Amino acid sequence: MRVNKGLIFLYFMTVLINNAVAQGIKDVSREGTVEVRAEIGKAIEVGIPAGVSNLVRSGDAASLKVEHVAGHLFITPLLHSAAELVIIDSNGRSYRLKFVFDQGIDEKVVITAGADEGGDRRTGDSSIEILRALAAGRPLTGAVESAQETVVFQDTSVRIKVLRMYEIPGMIGYELSAENLLAQSLVVPVEQFNFPGLLAVTSKQDILSPAGTPGERGIIYMVTAR
Repeated sequence: MRVNKGLIFLYFMTVLINNAVAQGIKDVSREGTVEVRAEIGKAIEVGIPAGVSNLVRSGDAASLKVEHVAGHLFITPLLHSAAELVIIDSNGRSYRLKFVFDQGIDEKVVITAGADEGGDRRTGDSSIEILRALAAGRPLTGAVESAQETVVFQDTSVRIKVLRMYEIPGMIGYELSAENLLAQSLVVPVEQFNFPGLLAVTSKQDILSPAGTPGERGIIYMVTAR
């Protein structure tokens, strides 16, 4: 499979989000802006049945940890000045999450707008299991594994390589490395991945140390549809 490196990093865009609140779960039924109650260091699950197309942070990228697993986001604010997060679903709808503190926590946000227009629960569930197996180093039954040393993206800040590829019926799993090329720490940019058919992506490290120091490299796991 040939990976188009130009599709890895996303273009930024901004729009608004609206929602309703019920017992710690926010139901987002239309585009607009929503204030999400958050606590430092605690993950908030965001479900997008229509599927995630693009993500972008507005503000300090290091203030917010974002993991993307099969149409679900797990967002952990790291600072009280947490960046806002714009979500673009696979139907082209856009949502902006704005985080507020010291008011409790919304443990889950569910974006129901356009839920009947996209998403594949069975594929999503399978990709989660594959991602977990990759991260745990467990063998994948029936997978065809191949070693790689292919640079799929590089700019002045980061170099990303495919290390291993696992071909599975209907899906492909990847083990990638991200190398910091900067003289300062770098947030691992998993939320900016946009491989064709992306189902799930996560990283073992949230932040890479400056170039030339221990911790300058990190491992990323990814699952795509074939």
